[in-house]
Amino acid sequence: MATYQKDFDYSEAIANESDEGKRQQLLVERQNKIDAEGLAGKVAGNDAVSTWTSGYRPYSASSTKSGGLTVSALYDAAEQSRLSQFEAARRRIARQLKSNLSSIDNDYTAGMTQTDINARKSVIGNEEKMAALGLNMGSRYSDATSGAAETSRIAVDNQYRSDLNTLGTARLSARAAAQQSADDQLDSLSGSYYAASSDAALQQAQAALQQYNADRDYSLSVAGLSGFLNGTPTLAYRQYQTDQTTAQTQAAYEQAVNRWKTYGYVVQGDADILGVPSGTPTADVRYKNATLSLQRWKAGYGY
Repeated sequence: MATYQKDFDYSEAIANESDEGKRQQLLVERQNKIDAEGLAGKVAGNDAVSTWTSGYRPYSASSTKSGGLTVSALYDAAEQSRLSQFEAARRRIARQLKSNLSSIDNDYTAGMTQTDINARKSVIGNEEKMAALGLNMGSRYSDATSGAAETSRIAVDNQYRSDLNTLGTARLSARAAAQQSADDQLDSLSGSYYAASSDAALQQAQAALQQYNADRDYSLSVAGLSGFLNGTPTLAYRQYQTDQTTAQTQAAYEQAVNRWKTYGYVVQGDADILGVPSGTPTADVRYKNATLSLQRWKAGYGY
């Protein structure tokens, strides 16, 4: 489990700590605290604090991690809103289809009822017509009494069947048209939703990349000023330290050689610097070698 001190001011401690190892440990604990307490984006990031000293404290809450989370949260919210709208529209289409199909079936039922009424009226009308001509239709459920009666019955029956067929065909066509309309609306809705989601995903990726580049540029900028990147010395800073150490070593060596020349022998404090025993006289060949090394050093050939 990541450890940290809850009520400890890590930023202040890091700024006042000169030991690099202790600074790194403090940075690790500070990041643990930021992660555990959800402080990303609310306080200065470790990229900034790692460069702080007692007199230099540039502030930045920007970081790829916190920035990425912010960007992701915004797009997740937008995606959830699009999904809610998509589902609501799909439910509306389903309700409309159900209503349309119900209306079609009701119209069909009403048409069937009216067809039956019309058929009965036709039968009665034919009976009256035949009676007026002095012809007997006979019982409705028995054989016709004449050719005219048979023809009349067939005509009524054919019309009835034709009307039923027309009603059935119209019902099927209307249902198919309603279903096709709903399917077309769903296809259009789905296409728009997935196109918007794809565009949003691309925009999210671009925004995350821009955030990453901005954080990187900031970190590099801070590193150029402070010599540290995420708490680690940069190559330029290490080279600077090396050059400083080399210059100090060269100066110390030069001073030791000058004292050797002045006193005529190596004093106790210069023995380790020159690498020769204390008391070595200038007449010793090692003095000539040391002088030659110093000349080469000054000429830029190294030691």
